[in-house]
Amino acid sequence: MDKKYISAGVALLIVSAVTFVFLYAGAPVEPGSADVEQHAEASVDVARGPHGGRLLVDGDLSIEITIFERGVPPMFRVYCFEQGESLDAAEVSLEIELHRLGGRVDVFEFTKEDDYLRGNRVVEEPHSFDVTVIAERGGQTHLWTYPSYEGRVSFTPGAIESSGLVVETAGPATLERTLTVYGWIVPNADLQADVIPRYNGLVMAVHKWLGDTVTAGEVVALVQSNDSLQSYEVRSPIAGTIVHKDIRLGEFLPEGKIIYGVADSSTVWADLHVYRQDFSALRLNQPVTLRGGEELPEVTAAISYLSPFGAAATQTLLARIELPNPTGAWRPGWFVTGEILVERVEVPLAVKAGALQTFRDWDVVFVNEGSFFEVRPLEIGRRDSDWVEVLSGIAAGKKYVTENSFIIKADIGKSGASHDH
Repeated sequence: MDKKYISAGVALLIVSAVTFVFLYAGAPVEPGSADVEQHAEASVDVARGPHGGRLLVDGDLSIEITIFERGVPPMFRVYCFEQGESLDAAEVSLEIELHRLGGRVDVFEFTKEDDYLRGNRVVEEPHSFDVTVIAERGGQTHLWTYPSYEGRVSFTPGAIESSGLVVETAGPATLERTLTVYGWIVPNADLQADVIPRYNGLVMAVHKWLGDTVTAGEVVALVQSNDSLQSYEVRSPIAGTIVHKDIRLGEFLPEGKIIYGVADSSTVWADLHVYRQDFSALRLNQPVTLRGGEELPEVTAAISYLSPFGAAATQTLLARIELPNPTGAWRPGWFVTGEILVERVEVPLAVKAGALQTFRDWDVVFVNEGSFFEVRPLEIGRRDSDWVEVLSGIAAGKKYVTENSFIIKADIGKSGASHDH
């Protein structure tokens, strides 16, 4: 199609538009149709056709542009008229160009279907673009251009700075899938020992009390043997803290009685309880982030033991972490929360989770081109607390707002640069 510019007289254009609107005043609007401008700023006053679409007039030829999307993806439907009367759409050759923010141009060709011309491709969201319409009939070319914006606003450099908008580039990211589980701190059973006198006899001296620390081989009690009547020293087999005491001065100790329990608290166990449906995702040495409350630091350790048996009462299984405890801050009996790293995956394209906003029924980010910000609906995949995988909707290398994006959304709402489908 030859693209030559044909200018109609301003007076003729106005008279034709007014005549057409008068002829179709009160005509029914086809359900499910909307013109490009309805997908943009409702405040712009444009001439409308009988199907609710934007009316373009040049001489005797008029065309009405609609986007039909009732139960189907958005598609152009264009109706043709001559001096206000319906015209066989087959007589008109049509092309529409949509010039989008960032330089992309979508070109649409048309074929006759029923009483309208139907576009050859979906009109992708957002419906925000500068439109060029080229129609040819009987060797004469008609051309119209107009803006039609949706979800687009402009900020001055000063406004961008004062609003605290942060712009970053979309690209690859590492996503982490975690499992949140709960449990508590218990003593390390491998670092506990019982103190048992070798012979029965009478307690002559008691040297240690609950909570006292001992060194390996330190004397904790003195016992007089009932057989030899000789006194002998009872020593702790390990270094640690006295956590159990059952000895009194002057009592008679039977053979085999446990008089002290000693625990080395330089390491403790975090016993985490995992529901059976999640247990298959766990492996030895998986990283776990443990949180014990505000008074304790967040620490990362690894799974050291996975129980082969389940707990009948709770239908959970045990995942154990051996936790260094040099200062004794992690005390047995305290509850803990564990975040187990189940999966780490590289994705080719992601945006920051904090950048996401909702716009109509979409998950969106706001792309940035110079002073302009515009909505971009996303098809999203996997996500974690920091990143969201993008399957479609934005290209790698595109700039988008990562912080304070709600300001853009609010400004679009105030400007009316949005619509309801």
